[in-house]
Amino acid sequence: MAVKIMTDSSCDIALDTLKEMGVDPIVIRVFFGEKEYVEGVNLTSELFYTMLSQAEALPKTAQITPIEFEERIAPYIEAGDEVVILPISKELSGTYNNALIAASQFPEGRVHVVDTCHVTFSLALMVYEAVALRDAGCTGAEIAAAMAELSPKIRLYAVIDDLKYLKLGGRLSSAGAMVGTLLGVKPLITISQGKVVNIGKARGLKAGYSFIAEKVKTEADFSRGMTSGHSRCPDRMEEMLGNCRPYMAGAVLRSFDIGPVVGTHIGPGCTGIAFVEK
Repeated sequence: MAVKIMTDSSCDIALDTLKEMGVDPIVIRVFFGEKEYVEGVNLTSELFYTMLSQAEALPKTAQITPIEFEERIAPYIEAGDEVVILPISKELSGTYNNALIAASQFPEGRVHVVDTCHVTFSLALMVYEAVALRDAGCTGAEIAAAMAELSPKIRLYAVIDDLKYLKLGGRLSSAGAMVGTLLGVKPLITISQGKVVNIGKARGLKAGYSFIAEKVKTEADFSRGMTSGHSRCPDRMEEMLGNCRPYMAGAVLRSFDIGPVVGTHIGPGCTGIAFVEK
C-alpha cells in the first residue's frame, strides 16, 4: 500500500515539478468573462498577468468539484493506496469542503483531507514537508496529522506593490487607493487563520523588504525549508531575499511564481517569503 498526495494548483509549484515529486495536482480553472483558462493548457503566468493588467474586472476562479476529486481519488483507492489531500485554505475556497464530500464516498480512513489554512508558496512549503514524510515511510494518517500540526507554525509575509487590484476586488476604496499610491504606501500581508490579511503598511518597497527581513531574523526556524514567491517580478524577489539572506543561515529555499488564484487579488509586483516559526 502506497500513500498518494494530492494538492491543487493554488500551491504554485509548477505542474511538471509536482508530477516529478509524485504529487497529483488538480488545476483550478480561471475565467476572464465567459472564457475558461486552465494552467498548463491554455494559460501561462505571463499570459495571465498580461490579461489581468488589461482587465476592467477581476477574473473568477472555479473551485474543484466533488466529482473531480472522486474521479482522481478512485484509482488510488482501487489500487489499495491511501490518499492525503492538501487543498487551498477552506477560508479562501469551497475546494476543501468538496474534497471532504468526495472523501466520504470511500472507506473510512483511506482518504485524509487536511485544512491547510494556506495558499501559494506557504501551501507549497506544506507540500514539500508532506512529500518528505511520505518518502520517510509515514502512513497517510501520520502525514495528515503532521500537516495539521505544522499549519499554524507556518508564517507568510509579503508586500504588495500595486493597490489597483485590491480596489478592483472591493478590498480598498478608490480614494484609499489614490491616496496610498500618492504616498507610496505598500500593504504588508500575512495569512492568519486561513485568510489573507493586511498587517500593516510600508512607505515604499524597500521598507517592506526590511520588514520581511526582520520577521525572518526573529521568527524563522532555519533548520526547516523556506519558500518565496513573486507575481511577475523576479528582480524584486531577489532584492527582498537579499535583505533576508544574512539571517537565513543556509536554510533550503525554494522560489515560485504566484499564480492566478492569489495573483488575481494582489496583481503583479508582489513578493514575499514563508517559513516555519521557531
